[in-house]
Amino acid sequence: KMTLDLAKQRRLRALNDKSADRVMVKPAAHHSQVVLPDTGTVAAYLFDALARGCGVEELEAETGWSKSTVIVNLYKIAKKTGVGIRRRGDQMHLLLPEGASRVFPNAKVVASSSTVRSMAAEVVITPAS
Repeated sequence: KMTLDLAKQRRLRALNDKSADRVMVKPAAHHSQVVLPDTGTVAAYLFDALARGCGVEELEAETGWSKSTVIVNLYKIAKKTGVGIRRRGDQMHLLLPEGASRVFPNAKVVASSSTVRSMAAEVVITPAS
């Protein structure tokens, strides 16, 4: 039977788990399932930010997006490309599938803030040819 105390305990546990270090998105089962974003796109910029390790607040400042928009787009990138996301502290990191040591060849993707803002409505990833 659900009591008020039990509901409070579950809510507190959920809040603690939310801020704990954890895998937020699991990567694909194999590196052959990874589809890299096109170079110079917002998707590539966010992919690279994950590869370097980024904070949501840092991406908010760089893109001008809200916190929820940043998180939604990071999830979209991870799901569409086949990589995972791990949170450690306040940093998000790229998780590679089994058999992958490095999947993105560029050291750093540069996107101007105006490019990022103009594409904020929808991040589209085109499969690599």
